[in-house]
Amino acid sequence: MRRRHRSANFFRKLRTLAAAVHVLALPCAAAQAAGLGHAGHASGSDSSMLPGDLLLFPDLTGIVRYDQEPQKKLSTGDVIPAINVFYTADYERFRFLGEWLISSKTHNLERFQLGLHLGDESSLWLGRFHNPIGYWNMQFHHGAFLQTTISRPGIMAFETAGGVIPNHLTGFLWEGVHQLGEGGVYYTIGAGAGPQINRGLEAFNLVEPAGSHRPAASFRLGYQPVSFGVDEYGISGAYNQIHSDELAVNNVTQYVATAYANHQIDAVTLLSELVYVNNRLENPRGGAKNDDFLSAYGQVEWEVLPHWTLVGRVEGTFGANRDPYLAMFPKFVDDRFMGAVRYKVNNNMALKVEASRDHLRDDHFGVVMFQWSAVFP
Repeated sequence: MRRRHRSANFFRKLRTLAAAVHVLALPCAAAQAAGLGHAGHASGSDSSMLPGDLLLFPDLTGIVRYDQEPQKKLSTGDVIPAINVFYTADYERFRFLGEWLISSKTHNLERFQLGLHLGDESSLWLGRFHNPIGYWNMQFHHGAFLQTTISRPGIMAFETAGGVIPNHLTGFLWEGVHQLGEGGVYYTIGAGAGPQINRGLEAFNLVEPAGSHRPAASFRLGYQPVSFGVDEYGISGAYNQIHSDELAVNNVTQYVATAYANHQIDAVTLLSELVYVNNRLENPRGGAKNDDFLSAYGQVEWEVLPHWTLVGRVEGTFGANRDPYLAMFPKFVDDRFMGAVRYKVNNNMALKVEASRDHLRDDHFGVVMFQWSAVFP
């Protein structure tokens, strides 16, 4: 039996979710489905007059920080309303995907992609897309309902939240699947314009295409023993040329390599990822300095009761204290110990509580977060 591209599975599940006729088995499975691809082979949704699929992901997040150092850089508390508008449509061999995130902190056209089916097993895209680096960045996107936790690992934080590796590229993306027995090998290759450094990473903005954005390329190769299953093991890598507006650094040449594993045992899901980053920082006088660091995280999810999931995550960064590249990112979370509870109220609504101890370069403090999230229709 021929298997369709796993992105088709993503949109089949989303349409089912929107119609409220199927209960998602696990929060982590929902998050897994959210990342299975960038668009599907959907011909349209019965619940919408639009040709294709339109989904709204609203959320409301409350954040309390305590026990900060006197020279604190972050506020003691925030309340952040947000909505993520997601739309996709297919017409014969052509595809479209758009995603717009609006919150009280930022607003971005996160993804805007025009695609072409290359047979049943692969697609070629043009536009702005999620960088295929690492596991988390491809599996968990901007729809808060589809993510088990409130926070992302520090090494996978979005550019606008102090991230240190590019989460978005603008250019060409090729993705597909090769059937291998009962499972499949999934591949994704992207190339285009990466971010610049302007008080943090700043991805190429399609709405306001300003700044100096240099070439970047990345790939991800993953294996699933069972097609469309939760278990996945893989590697990824990236090359980035990053222009910097910092006075002491005018260009960064960055190499990233990752290895990840996601494994489910009954009601328990284990997720781990190792990320190595090497940077060459060039200064305006013609000098250069090389440095590197290693970051890792491990996460455990346990569905203790129907609708209830407990989550724990440990993150650590090695070589961060004296790294000159990380010194340009004061909001980067070097280390974190986190525990969370997620309660799925019904098919399209969830509540989360998360507590953590975060360590930044020159600060450490406690964080408690609360979040309501949903998906409509």
